[in-house]
Amino acid sequence: MGELYDDRRQEPRYATSGIYYVESSGRGNPGKILDLSVNGAMLEQVEGQALNSGSRVNVVLSLPGQPEFVADVLIQHIVNGRIGVEFYDMSPEHFSTLAKLIDQHQRSR
Repeated sequence: MGELYDDRRQEPRYATSGIYYVESSGRGNPGKILDLSVNGAMLEQVEGQALNSGSRVNVVLSLPGQPEFVADVLIQHIVNGRIGVEFYDMSPEHFSTLAKLIDQHQRSR
């Protein structure tokens, strides 16, 4: 998935409500998930997060009615309190959860 970006949004993004945590030694403060696609997400930047464009981190995404899932993400940009991430790697089980969420959004349109 690492090669897709450049307003390279090849998949539509859907506004969503949910929270995320950066996975580290413990759960920090949660941030909001602003939108989501099969390739990435826009996240609210949380004060005190030590994140940099170009770095990779694991995030735990939690959306209503769905099991939490973990994604290895590449931070594409951080601008005006928003973090654009590209999904880089996740387990097949977690990708299935993401795909179901996207499918639900597509059907509700």
